[in-house]
Amino acid sequence: MKLSKKILSLCLAMMMVFSVTGTAFAAESEKDCPVVHIPGFYSSNVYGDLNDPDTLLVLPSTDVVIDFVKDEFVPALLNFCVDRDTDKLATDVCEKINEQLFPHWFNESTGDAKEGSGIIFDATPENVTASSELTFRFDWRGDMVDIADDLAEYIDYVLAESGCEKLALSAHSFGSNLILAYLAKYGNEKISAIVFDSPACDGVAVVGNLMTGKVTLDAEFLGYFLESTLGENEYAKLISGVYGVLELADIPGTVVDFLDEAIEVLAPAVYKETLAPLFGYWPAIWAMVPDSQIDEAMAYIFDDILKEQDLSVLRGRVEEYNALVRANKEVTLRAFDSVGNFAVLSRYGSPAFPLTDASDLMGDTVIETKASSLGATTAPVGTYFTEEETEGVDAKYISPDRTVNASTCLFPEQTWFIKDSGHFETHFTDDYYNLFLFAEKELTCDDTEFGRFCTFETENYTLVKDTSEPEQKENDSPLARLFRFLAALFETFTALIKKLFS
Repeated sequence: MKLSKKILSLCLAMMMVFSVTGTAFAAESEKDCPVVHIPGFYSSNVYGDLNDPDTLLVLPSTDVVIDFVKDEFVPALLNFCVDRDTDKLATDVCEKINEQLFPHWFNESTGDAKEGSGIIFDATPENVTASSELTFRFDWRGDMVDIADDLAEYIDYVLAESGCEKLALSAHSFGSNLILAYLAKYGNEKISAIVFDSPACDGVAVVGNLMTGKVTLDAEFLGYFLESTLGENEYAKLISGVYGVLELADIPGTVVDFLDEAIEVLAPAVYKETLAPLFGYWPAIWAMVPDSQIDEAMAYIFDDILKEQDLSVLRGRVEEYNALVRANKEVTLRAFDSVGNFAVLSRYGSPAFPLTDASDLMGDTVIETKASSLGATTAPVGTYFTEEETEGVDAKYISPDRTVNASTCLFPEQTWFIKDSGHFETHFTDDYYNLFLFAEKELTCDDTEFGRFCTFETENYTLVKDTSEPEQKENDSPLARLFRFLAALFETFTALIKKLFS
């Protein structure tokens, strides 16, 4: 099925960057030192103007996007169809995107936040004790090395107030990058234990593709992605069924034919005027570019898209992170593992977000399992490893459904895999954070009752041993897709009738 790959990809990529986020937690296990949680990307309130609460940086609402498309994009596109003035189309659309959808978002070209912009955070909480659970907030647009300095001051304050010599750290998603920056710059003497929950420190494919200009919508896996992410939504079956019928009819293709020429013109301008200066000016974004793409990304943004600008200061900050943190990632983590408790929680069973050239990678709908597990090998989505492909690998490292090979992880004995758990489902990990952080000795997968591969049970909010079996994804026939749609439509209609007369 032909989709509007470029326009949908650019819009979705802008939204998905903010998906690498996290939440705070509250555990009940007994603790002997404070815990500082480092949340993920887009998880702290950032203001374009600290004196104006209306400048809170939030993604535009659906209503705002719809109004923009209706009032600005469609008229500009219709004008383009008449006058074929590509420069005017690009200028009009980009200016409106910046003004109406992302006001206050842009950093200075040096990577610094604009003066008067930032977060409101009480860096000196009261009543800090040995059992305190705290969350460190930070400006997620900033320089990770500079934020590591702020974290160091915060850690010193917490230790002084609590009277403890060390504290424990937990991180969800992008928070792992900040912990790495801290360890690389300040060492591990003040940290007793660390848990990485779905870490982003090995990179995120959608971010790497965004920063290399390779954001594409993978139509083949879009439907599978929808099925995986809709979950228990009451309209999940209907939406999935509608998508299947549309795919058969190739209805979106009719619209695409009309838009393609305009999209070809718009994409370079959107990158130059909006995407590159918006995301590229945030040093933090560069920390989520996968190692395999960082050189290409820097060349694309600095030497191609924004080559006419003097970005030497910003580039220097990216290079500092690469040299201090990225290049020493394994050494830094192994050094900590030798002196403290360390654990990694990864998720699997869902496709990665379909905006990459590798949408068949197993993931948690945001980060690929290979990255969030620090190196696991995974079978393409919808398939499983054959016996020949796992020959010679200890069976304990192969997931019951034969989709994950954990033997290639950086820490294979300290990496747990949670099946069918989305990236943002962190509520059930609360107790498990403390299980790993405060164990008398560093735990391995053999030390937990749920083992290396586990599943989240929604009924009692707990992890249980994974007992799933290999399952091959099957492609529905056209008749099966139509029947699935009609069945879902009837089921939804019946449910609505029951609501009306109940």
